[in-house]
Amino acid sequence: MPDLHQIIAFADRLLDAGAIADYCPNGLQVEGLSTVTGLTCGVSACMPLFERALEDKSELILVHHGLFWDGESRVVRGSLKKRLKFLLDHGISLAGYHLPLDRHPEVGNNAQLFLKLGLVDRRDFGRYKGQTISCMGKLPEPLPFDAFLARVNRVLGVDQSFHLPFGPGLVRTVALCSGGAPDLVREAIAVGADVFLTGEVSEYVYHLAREEGIHYIGAGHHATERFGVMALGEKIAAEFGVRCQFVDIPNPI
Repeated sequence: MPDLHQIIAFADRLLDAGAIADYCPNGLQVEGLSTVTGLTCGVSACMPLFERALEDKSELILVHHGLFWDGESRVVRGSLKKRLKFLLDHGISLAGYHLPLDRHPEVGNNAQLFLKLGLVDRRDFGRYKGQTISCMGKLPEPLPFDAFLARVNRVLGVDQSFHLPFGPGLVRTVALCSGGAPDLVREAIAVGADVFLTGEVSEYVYHLAREEGIHYIGAGHHATERFGVMALGEKIAAEFGVRCQFVDIPNPI
């Protein structure tokens, strides 16, 4: 049967997990059973996801947002204590990949979002600590902004994304960065994008986007970061012959 540490080593190599400075550990976070027959994937580590993994007899959980973050208390109590106890009691391992999964050119959140939105002519975008974490591109043909917004909503499965319609009537150039990256709107403006798409919005963005003439879409942190962990889970399943399921635990943010 597939070995846990072989799976983690495969994911670490695929994502080049140590290549970018992050504010959380990447890779194995909790060690459970040494063999893996089932893999449960989700966006964020949480009890409902853990409970589904147990129901489906998965020995490994794979997430984008793990349990440990720089700046948080090292005291194991409250929800962290309950989560760790659940995983350890049931022998379930947890692995998380944050920025390495955002930036990967094939299975990454941004690469997958780029493909699903039908963009072409991919270029690097999104500088973070001296490295690129995202991408930008063009629509094959210009679209009215409302039509592109409808495509975003459909692809991400949301009713209506937050948006600031301050750009041109017809849009073609799209810069994107999944999750919480409102600061990258400045880079999107600098490179002449018609639209900047991310997951969240900050207060200052309103006046900046209006005065600079760019469309801003905040489609949801959770919604924009589902595709990467799906693709990574499928890659692992194909490589090791394990069962794989993606569980979408609802999160409106």
